[in-house]
Amino acid sequence: MIHVLGAIFNLSHPAHVVHWHFIKLPLANVIVIGLMLVAFAVAIALPFPGAASRAAARRGGDSS
Repeated sequence: MIHVLGAIFNLSHPAHVVHWHFIKLPLANVIVIGLMLVAFAVAIALPFPGAASRAAARRGGDSS
């Protein structure tokens, strides 16, 4: 079974590396870092679930 899994992905080729001044990162890591930054930005931009109903409850109004 292990031999079959080894044949699925060819790992005997040079890695794709991103050069930026003195930093060298594999492309896979750059993609993961980019996705993490996007997830962080979305988490900051989107309101918390139920924030509108809590604000309405504090004002004593209706949440609808």
